[in-house]
Amino acid sequence: MKNIIITPRQIKRELIIWLLCLIIAIGLNVYAIIIYSTSWSELYSQAGYVVVLSFFLYVILWIFRGLFRLIRFPGRKKENS
Repeated sequence: MKNIIITPRQIKRELIIWLLCLIIAIGLNVYAIIIYSTSWSELYSQAGYVVVLSFFLYVILWIFRGLFRLIRFPGRKKENS
């Protein structure tokens, strides 16, 4: 069985991508607050939904990144060093 090695660089890249998804989700929440003229307390009271939305965006982005990688580099395998 092969060992899977996740480098600190890969972890940092994925955290940055998720943080960008979180910022987008917060931006969507602010947009909804402005459009529907609701209370700004919803910015923190809806934090759970915002985090779930950020994970949803991350998963969708992860799927698109995987499809792009399959289309762009078909049959290419990384060599273990």
